[in-house]
Parts: sequence; structure tokens; C-alpha cells
Amino acid sequence: MNILVVNWQDWLNPYAGGAEVYLYEIFARLIKKGHGVVLLCSRAPGQERREVIDGFQIYRIGRRANFNFLVPAALRAILRHQNIDIVVDDLNKIPFYSTAFTRKRVLPTLMHLFRGTIYRETNPIFASYVYATERLVSVLYRRTNFVAISNSTAQDLREIGVKRKIYVVNSGIPERKQSKSEKRTKDLVAYVGRVKAYKSIDHFVQAVALISRRRKIRATIVGDGDALDDLKSLAQKLAVDIDFPGFVSEEEKFHIYHSAQVVVQPSIKEGWGLTAIEAQSCSTPVVCADSPGLREVVVHEKTGFLYRYGDINEMAARITELLDEKKKWRDCSRAAKKWSEKFSWCASAREFEKVLEGESGHVC
Repeated sequence: MNILVVNWQDWLNPYAGGAEVYLYEIFARLIKKGHGVVLLCSRAPGQERREVIDGFQIYRIGRRANFNFLVPAALRAILRHQNIDIVVDDLNKIPFYSTAFTRKRVLPTLMHLFRGTIYRETNPIFASYVYATERLVSVLYRRTNFVAISNSTAQDLREIGVKRKIYVVNSGIPERKQSKSEKRTKDLVAYVGRVKAYKSIDHFVQAVALISRRRKIRATIVGDGDALDDLKSLAQKLAVDIDFPGFVSEEEKFHIYHSAQVVVQPSIKEGWGLTAIEAQSCSTPVVCADSPGLREVVVHEKTGFLYRYGDINEMAARITELLDEKKKWRDCSRAAKKWSEKFSWCASAREFEKVLEGESGHVC
């Protein structure tokens, strides 16, 4: 099968996040199984316009600010010159509405809908634009089935009026061997991921300030994004010592997962919560907001804790509990590792392939 994937960026783009990890891990495995994959995405400074990487034929056009406006012409050009069986349309922030530009079969995939949370992320005018374009999904994709990364995302699609089948294909986690030399750093609590306003990382900074009044804690916020300066200012204002290493490699990211005693995810909404499940694969308990997406990757009081979104006191209490109660931490650590083993990229790729080829799989 020849597949054209339309995505905002590739996994090598500085703005790449969970959607790009999902794209690479799923489709790299499909390439190894003999499928052809063409990727149409935006171009970051310094990236080639055309290249082949790991079997992906990559076409980069425009930039993040105008990519969606350039997709229709580029989509038609690729379809004229290549034998494409299906278009996989990644719906992320602003949909591409590829069903309006081709009669080929289209399979929209979705990490999450922003819906009202977009107003936390950007100015009201642009937020309203994104909100309105998401509302059009059920109209312009009314004849297509969907792939959603989680049951929470599938529920969001239902709530905006999607009537067709929605297949749920979760993220996996990489298979990595834990080095015996990996050591825990006492009292280290980490956030790992993109640094965006809707991630509510400021709640973590406030929780660190609360905990610091009662006990020693080491904190790190790993990642980059446009909310970084505000978080540094807040940490300075609250007089808390937090490390901000910025963007790190995959190897360093997993080193941090192994080093931390607790990993936190305070976001108001996630498609899946990839960093939370990655942390658990490293036997690290997690403390996550009880938010859509995140509540699906944590077994409350078994692999970590869920707390009411926005409740800084409860968040701080749950972190403190895992830092102070050694038996609770060990029990959660063992359970987290076992729970994470339920998820693999190979299994996710098989599920996605079923949907591509046979319209079968887990339907929400």
C-alpha cells in the first residue's frame, strides 16, 4: 500500500512533539513491512525540501505559519505524480481538510482536539480561528472513519458531531534496556515535554514552592517552548531552585526518567500522555492531573497518582507522599513498569495497519 501522510512537521523539526513521535514509530514499522510512505510537512530553517530518511519520502513546503494554506496544491501535485492509495491526514490544531481536495480514501488521525483549551495557548482571535476550524471537522470529514490516539480523544470527536467509526490506536513506548548503572537522584521530581501554556507547568512550579517550605526537593523542567521564559520568571518570583535544561536528546530524556524519583504531568488536556507512560516504563511513578488523556495512562494509587486538575495542594501532597514513603514508592515503581509493558509500538503499528487495510480494530 502507498500512503501519503500530511503532518505539520517531521520528527526532526525543532517543534516536533508527540504527534511526530507517533508518526515516525508507526509508519517506520509499516515501511519495514513493505508499505510505501510519502510525508508532506512544513520546513524548518536548514531542512532540505526533499529527502529520503529511513524509507520516508519527505516533501517539505512552506513553514509552520503558512503550511496549511499550501497543502491543497502540494497534495494535488503529489497525487498527480505518485500512485497513492490512501491519504492519512493528521488533524492537529488546524485541520487540512484533505477530503475537499481529493477523491482518494482519507483516514484522519487525531492526537487531541484543543476545543476550549486553545484560549489558554494563544490570543483570542487566533484561538477562535482554531476553535472554529475544529468544529468543522465533523462536517468536512463526515464520510471518513477516524483514528484517535485515546478514548478521550474519541469522545471529543463524538461531542463535536463525528458519526463514523473511530478506531483507537494508542501510542507505544520504545523497547529499551535499563542500564544497571542508572541511579536515582534523591528527591528529584521532573517534568518532561513541550513547554506550552496549556500544559499548566506553572502548577508544578507552585507545587515545588509549597513542598520546599517543608522538605528538600530537587526539580527539573525538561523541554523547550514559548512558555519557558514565563516559567523561569515564576520560579524566580517564588524563590525556588528549578533546573531548566531545555531540549534534550532521546537518550538524555530516558536518563532523566531513570534518574527521577517522580515524573509529573499537570496538563489540562493531553491526547495520550506519552511522557507519563515513558516514565513508567523506566519504573518511575508519576503524578498526573486527572485530565482527558492522562487518566488513561495512570493506574491511580498503583502506578502513581491522579489529582484534581489545578489543585496545587493535592499535587504537592501526592509528590511528597512518593518522596517520603519508601514502600509506597517501591510498590508504585514495580507496578508502573509492569503496566507500561502493555504498550508497544509494534502492537500499535499492527493495529494501525489493520485499519488501513481492513477497516478493523478497536472501535470506540
